[in-house]
Amino acid sequence: MKTLFVSLVAFSLVLLIGCHENLMNEPGTSLDKKSDPAKRGFLKICCELHDPFSGICNLNGSVTYVHQKVNRAMNPIGSNEIALHLEMDSELCGPLGMVHPEWRVEGRSDDIVYVSEEGILLIEKSYNITSRNDVVVLVLYMVTTDGVGISKVRLAEIEK
Repeated sequence: MKTLFVSLVAFSLVLLIGCHENLMNEPGTSLDKKSDPAKRGFLKICCELHDPFSGICNLNGSVTYVHQKVNRAMNPIGSNEIALHLEMDSELCGPLGMVHPEWRVEGRSDDIVYVSEEGILLIEKSYNITSRNDVVVLVLYMVTTDGVGISKVRLAEIEK
């Protein structure tokens, strides 16, 4: 009887250990994609630009953005993944009221970038100008973990 009781306890222990869930191999919430709330805003653009073909002109309009910090367990240590959506909507005015077809500057982009906690990432975007095939607008954006800003705007000649 004693042997039967010991073997019954041993069998129960083996069954209990064998059926126990192994939590170490299952993905937990640390691997799930978690995001901070998206920051939405706009950057007003009102600046003078040097046009290599017609002199000084003005760029007026805005860039709307959505900046979202994405937290993933797989991100490199000390680096933050940022989902960035940019929409340019501006108009380039010719010098001294020069009559020309409308010069609209429009474009959209979606990017995933990595920024260190105390760092600034500079990314440059190029935007075509309607009714022009000689220059593009280049915007240098500053991306941090807190938001987006504009560092520099210029016109660049298109190489032919």
